[in-house]
Amino acid sequence: MESVKKTVAHNLHELRKLNTMTQAELAAKLNYSDKSISKWENGESMPDIETLCELAEMYGVTLDYLTHEGSAEDKIQFTKKNKDTENKITITALLITAVWFIAATIFVCINLNSHIVAWMCFVWAVPSSLLVMCFSMRRWGHRKHSAIVNSFLLWTTLSCICIQFIQYNVWPVLIVGVPIQVAIILFTKIKR
Repeated sequence: MESVKKTVAHNLHELRKLNTMTQAELAAKLNYSDKSISKWENGESMPDIETLCELAEMYGVTLDYLTHEGSAEDKIQFTKKNKDTENKITITALLITAVWFIAATIFVCINLNSHIVAWMCFVWAVPSSLLVMCFSMRRWGHRKHSAIVNSFLLWTTLSCICIQFIQYNVWPVLIVGVPIQVAIILFTKIKR
């Protein structure tokens, strides 16, 4: 039990430092005295299980994180952010899979009912997938790579238009993409 107490004490101290809080600030958030926080971090006493759960929630980790030894990198699987990120990626992948399923279904239906080659369904599935990614990134606040995805969305959409209407020689529509691309780049320079 003593080693678990020391491990919890060390982890509480490290998490508080990582979150740039003083013992007094943490104590105020938890309605405890800073002396209690000091005792927890020195291993002189342990917070009750409810307080440990509250601390874990506040720091975005699980109770396993608090009770296991090792660096933050070693315990990444015990962080809630990691699980949330996995879920968001999985949901986005499922939505993109749905786009491709719809494209394949349309392709099969058109080919069964007529002699028209419907391969353009798959061409349009590319910008549709990127559109799903754009909405997912905005929804979950991952704006870091949104400029790249927006750029791909722009150029794949314009390319699809050119391919769809190739017999009408609409390639000048690509020129419209240049100022839009510049706007995407400039928009990323705006500080939030």
